[in-house]
Amino acid sequence: MTRLKGPLALRFQAATGTAFLLLVWAAASLLAGTYLVPAPWTSAADTVLLLSHGFAWLQILATLIRVFIGFCAGFFAGCIAGIASGSRPGTGAFLRPIVQFFQGMPPLLWAIPLVALMGVGHLPAITVIGLITFPLVAVTVGEGMTTLPRSYGEMLSVFAPGFSPRMRELVFPHLRPFLAASLKAGLVLAVKASVTAEYFGASSGIGFQIQSAYMSLRIRNLFAWAIVLILVILAFTHLLPLAGRLWTPVRRLISGSRPSARREIEPPDPQALFTPTPRPQRIRLLRVGFSWQGKEALLRDISITVPPGGVAVITGDSGIGKTTLLKLIAGLLRPSSGAISAPARLGFVFQDDRLLPWRSVEENAALPLLYSGHQREEALGMARFLLREVGLAGAETRRPEELSGGMKRRAALARCFARAPDAILMDEPFSGLHADARRSLWAMFLRLLSRHPIPAVVVTHYPREIEGAAACRIYRLEGKPARLVSAGKEKKWPLTSS
Repeated sequence: MTRLKGPLALRFQAATGTAFLLLVWAAASLLAGTYLVPAPWTSAADTVLLLSHGFAWLQILATLIRVFIGFCAGFFAGCIAGIASGSRPGTGAFLRPIVQFFQGMPPLLWAIPLVALMGVGHLPAITVIGLITFPLVAVTVGEGMTTLPRSYGEMLSVFAPGFSPRMRELVFPHLRPFLAASLKAGLVLAVKASVTAEYFGASSGIGFQIQSAYMSLRIRNLFAWAIVLILVILAFTHLLPLAGRLWTPVRRLISGSRPSARREIEPPDPQALFTPTPRPQRIRLLRVGFSWQGKEALLRDISITVPPGGVAVITGDSGIGKTTLLKLIAGLLRPSSGAISAPARLGFVFQDDRLLPWRSVEENAALPLLYSGHQREEALGMARFLLREVGLAGAETRRPEELSGGMKRRAALARCFARAPDAILMDEPFSGLHADARRSLWAMFLRLLSRHPIPAVVVTHYPREIEGAAACRIYRLEGKPARLVSAGKEKKWPLTSS
């Protein structure tokens, strides 16, 4: 005997489950009597007869309108509450009791008093639907916010600071699966909630018809409306995934965009990316100290000045505080003591590439340009130029997961220079790569840096690989708390430091 496999087996099992349910229903009808439990075929015939009248469709439409309005209100309120609670612990502590109240309290205990206060009509039914939907969405979105990648947030703070870029580039893309789950489960819950809402607070709709049939003991009519409700829930359950699959081609059709329509636009002058500031700025740290809250000091008395055109190379043991020092310069952390002055427009090559997985390589490289006033096509043109400069010609439209480790580091380097920075910070930028690849990328970095002499601070375990730079000084973090000491022969900083 041949065993069914794959989708065919699942369909067979679903059909078996449906047949079992109908069998139990028929048995209950025989045991309890057809007056209390109409037979399945009787209810099916009653449902067909009910749907043949326009009155039934008006009731369904009334319910769907309330479900749509109430769900939208609950969904957006839940999204705001979930994002706010996940972003700020204080806000989360304030909203948690409200969400838990509507999540844990049976709707009957608060829906009836609410209807008594608001009266019968559209508004109380819509309000009940929204309040039942709200906690599901708030909890789901809040859970998504707890998994928000902090590393991407730090990257955006450097290359695309502000509330709008963070929401558009990180929060919404990361929450997409959580929002999709909330949408599917929330709509089904909203349809179910409409029964409670209309049962007590409306004079029309499926819930009201169920209430009317129940109160007048019209059991066959009650079962027919219950089947209508189940059919509406099944329609939402099966149509939502189909709508999701159709959304992308429909969006392309509406926007008129085609993958082949991408125009190659180059920056009018590549040097425009490296326009020097009127007054070159330096990086200066004066007696800087840092300690994590409640812990002993990590850094103490860090003083260094890096002029335009100078490269300060910092090395030291793992965990000594090298990355923390760079984050202090970038403003991602605040010092416990001392003062830091650095240009506002910084480029940062992080230890990990931090390329947004939902963006193409060229969009990742163009990220600083997209949020600094450049038109999209112009920004992408400049990004393509930089990607060619770092050896990624032909990889512009790929996704980060399609790149090798070395290619990702090159893309991160292109993004750093797309910022047109007034200073550059690099944190173990080429670690994990073989020696030849590191030498190639260091040479590429120095070539790009020569076009735009700015101060740079580089953290690396391979200081000798960049020691040949004309204005390079090597330092080492030592001790506990760590202090900065010279670790190589002093070289003169460039004349621009005066």
